Amino acid sequence: MTRKKKTRKTGPLAPSKAPKSPRDLKLDGKKKGKGKPSGARQTPKPSVKRAENVAANKPDARLGSKKPIPLEPMSTAAKDTEALSPQQQLQQLENDPRLQQLMEKDERGEILTAEEQRYVDEQSTRYEQLAAQLGIELDDDWDDEE
Repeated sequence: MTRKKKTRKTGPLAPSKAPKSPRDLKLDGKKKGKGKPSGARQTPKPSVKRAENVAANKPDARLGSKKPIPLEPMSTAAKDTEALSPQQQLQQLENDPRLQQLMEKDERGEILTAEEQRYVDEQSTRYEQLAAQLGIELDDDWDDEE
């Protein structure tokens, strides 16, 4: 009897193979090489000093600002008035042109905006505080006597 050579072909009765996945197709292409590209020793290196200078000049963003932050918010007007004596503060309030205009507007019966009314109220309470501190009595009825 003659000998038959074995083959790798499965024939019609064998289970079919699964189709190749896209991942398998990528592997068939050019493989990613290891190491540096050819001619790497002969090519000039990029300027590393420039990159180091940029990194050295740029402050670390994590450190934040060194500017001191006040713990209590204070308006600029409050800072200015602290240096003055109560008598000087009282004089400033009496000579405040904006306050005088708003008071005249209020006396004429015109309606003040919310911001204007807030300003008048703040200055009036401060005036009363200074007057009480200096021992000046405020008469509410002084208009009636005149």
